[in-house]
Amino acid sequence: MTKAAAETMSRAMELRMRWPIVLAAALGVAMGTTGIPYYTFGVFLKPLAADFGWTRSQVGLGAFFLHSGTFLLSPFLGRFVDRRGPRGVALASLAALGIALMLLAASGPALVTYYGAWVLVALLGCGTTPLTWTRMISQNFDKARGLALGIALAGTGIASIAGPRFCTYVIGEFGWRAAYATLGLLAILVILPLVALSSRNMRNDSELDRSTMPGMTLRQAITTRHFPLIGMGIFLIIVPQAASMVHMVPMLSDRGLAPAEAAGMASLMGIAVIVGRLLVGAMVDRFHAPRVALCFLPIPALALIILLTTSGHGATILAILLVGLAAGAEVDLLAFLVSRYFGMRHYGVIYGVNLSIFALGAGIGPSLAGLSFDQTGNYDQAMTIGIALFLLGASLIGTLGRYPDLSDHREKRAA
Repeated sequence: MTKAAAETMSRAMELRMRWPIVLAAALGVAMGTTGIPYYTFGVFLKPLAADFGWTRSQVGLGAFFLHSGTFLLSPFLGRFVDRRGPRGVALASLAALGIALMLLAASGPALVTYYGAWVLVALLGCGTTPLTWTRMISQNFDKARGLALGIALAGTGIASIAGPRFCTYVIGEFGWRAAYATLGLLAILVILPLVALSSRNMRNDSELDRSTMPGMTLRQAITTRHFPLIGMGIFLIIVPQAASMVHMVPMLSDRGLAPAEAAGMASLMGIAVIVGRLLVGAMVDRFHAPRVALCFLPIPALALIILLTTSGHGATILAILLVGLAAGAEVDLLAFLVSRYFGMRHYGVIYGVNLSIFALGAGIGPSLAGLSFDQTGNYDQAMTIGIALFLLGASLIGTLGRYPDLSDHREKRAA
């Protein structure tokens, strides 16, 4: 048997033995704060603006507060998960997220109550971000880590496909408050039990000897050249990526599409997200991750060029698919890059810091795009800036170079 065949068999064996863990993580990702609440945000933009007389930038600022919990708490949560494991944190946060979404349904008409409700969603749901789910995957997979991460994080694709259509229907029939309340019940009554059942046999941190794991401390990681390149590259990419995802439905409806048609077309993005996550996950197991990044991360720039220069139905669908394809890459790559460049011993806190940077970009991107729309009456300026940010961010990730030898970074060198 050749070495390549043996590695392929080893990856397949890992997936076959531990697929329930991947299922649990995929469901958690789909329902978590970076899943359905984020991917359905754009569906609520116009109904909220019409109901309360708010501007799109005011409603869009809710996305910043949605990511505020991730931004503020991820490093601390990551350190806690490193010590106690991800499962308990994830399950408790899923239940709390459901309650917070039902409270969001009661917000308004005062703008401060709307923002306050999003802060609760962010804080109570901070344990449902990719930090817990990618840790769950990374500590249970090695040979098939990239593909397992891709499958798990494809949960956002499911959220992108089903979420906008479902919420548009509920909003049309019962109003936006009913839609948020229904999402809260879904988290508590459906997703939480399924995740608990699927993850019950995962390896816990208590079963692992962290002192034998190669990996840097946070202090050591920050001093490398890789840390700022990863952080800044991901930040520059997620600002226009988040803006594109959140404003896609209102952008399409501005082009004359009915709300249901716009939501349906935007849900095509979810298919591309799933394809992107699986493809990137499989590729980083076989090829150098920065090279994979250079293939995928500039793709949204092409999508924005298409949206800026054409208005045809086919071209719009192509642009949506291209945005989704790259959206299936950035979170996978962030988790994989952290594990390969800095190791697993302090993965939670190092990934948590990077996730804070990610959340900052995801939070300000939609609001900046909304502000640009309010000032100019269209999204042309925002898309032009977005093209430049996508290309610059991809270039930074592409210069990371070879993976470091982490064998010397063990407990005896902990800071």
